[in-house]
Amino acid sequence: MEQDKKSRKIMLLSETVLAVLCAAGIAAGTVSDIDIARAVHSPDSILWRVITIAGMYPYMAVWVLYMGVICRQVRSSDISKGRKTAWTVVCFYLGLSTSVICSWAMFASDTIGGVFPGTIDNPPIIAAGAVFGVYPLFFLGLFTSKKEYDKRLLKRLITLCAVMLAALCVLTAVKIGFSRPRYRLLIQEIPGLEFQPWYIPFAGAGEFINGMGIDRNDFRSFPSGHALQSMGLIFALPPLAEVYGCLGGRKNVLFGAAVVFAVLVCASRMVMGAHFLSDVSMGSLLAVVFGFIWFRSSGSSSL
Repeated sequence: MEQDKKSRKIMLLSETVLAVLCAAGIAAGTVSDIDIARAVHSPDSILWRVITIAGMYPYMAVWVLYMGVICRQVRSSDISKGRKTAWTVVCFYLGLSTSVICSWAMFASDTIGGVFPGTIDNPPIIAAGAVFGVYPLFFLGLFTSKKEYDKRLLKRLITLCAVMLAALCVLTAVKIGFSRPRYRLLIQEIPGLEFQPWYIPFAGAGEFINGMGIDRNDFRSFPSGHALQSMGLIFALPPLAEVYGCLGGRKNVLFGAAVVFAVLVCASRMVMGAHFLSDVSMGSLLAVVFGFIWFRSSGSSSL
C-alpha cells in the first residue's frame, strides 16, 4: 500500500511536469513554429522514419489487448449467461475493428505507406496486418491474463478503454476543425497556401483538397495524433502491472518508458515534416489531460 501511494505521487508529479512542458512547447511553437520546422526537417533519415512508424502501433495495440482481458474478466464473473455472451461479442468485435484501424494506420502515407506506397489503402495488406500483427494481442489478453474475477480491475479497464477512445475522438474532431496544413506541404510552395498559426483554423482546406486533389491528411497537422497516442501510453501502459503479476511494482518503469518513447516519436514527427512543435506539444498535452481524467474517473491508487 505504501509503495502504491509513493508510485501515485511520483506519477502525479510527473504528469504535472509534463503538462507544464507541453504548455511551454505550445508557447514556443506559437512564436517559432516555422523556424524550428526548417531547422529540424530531415525527411530522408531512416532512423526517424522507423521511430515515426512505430509511434502508431502501441496505443491501439494495448487497447486490443485490454479488450481480451476485459473479455476474460467478464467470462469469469457471476453475471448471467446472456450478458456474458453479449459482452464477449462486443469485445471480439471491438478488438477486431480496432485491429483493422491500427493496421490501416500503420500502412498509411505517414507510416509504412510513405516507404511502400503500394500498401496504402490496400485491403489484403491491411487485413493481413490486422490478423497477424494486431488481433493476436486480443487472444494474448484473453488467455494469459489473471483467471480470477476482479471487479475492480474490470471496472478500471473498461474506464481506461473508454478514456482512450474518447481521446482519439476529441483529437479527430480538433484536427478536422483546424485543418492546419503540414510543413511538408508548405515547402512545396503551392500558390495560395501559406503557413498557418495553430490558433487560427484554416478555412480554405476544401479548395485544395477538392480543387487540386491534395490528400486531406496533409491538412491534419494540428494536433499531432502520433503525439497523443505515444504520450497516451503514460496512462495506458501502467495498468499492465495489474493485469500481469510479473510486472507488479513496475508501474513507474512503464510510465517512464512511455515518456521516453513519446519524446522520440514527437521528435520524429517534426523531423519528417509532418508536424510543427505546437502540434506535437498540443497532442501531448491532450494525452496528459486525458491521463488526469482516467486517474480521477477510475478511482485508482495508481495511474
